[in-house]
Amino acid sequence: MGLTVLYGVGIRKAIASNSLEEMKAIAEQAKKTIKEHGDIASAYVELQEAIDKLEGK
Repeated sequence: MGLTVLYGVGIRKAIASNSLEEMKAIAEQAKKTIKEHGDIASAYVELQEAIDKLEGK
C-alpha cells in the first residue's frame, strides 16, 4: 500500500475508499505515528500559541 501522510485528508480518503484493508492499514500507521510522535494536534496548538506570543497577539 505504501506510506500515506497522516492528516485529515489521508485518513478521510481511506474511509471514503470503503476498503476495510486500506482503513486497517491506515489505522495501524496512525497508531505507530502517534506512538512515535505523540499527540501532533496538541503540539501544533502549542506551536501556534508560541508563534502568537512572539507576534504579540
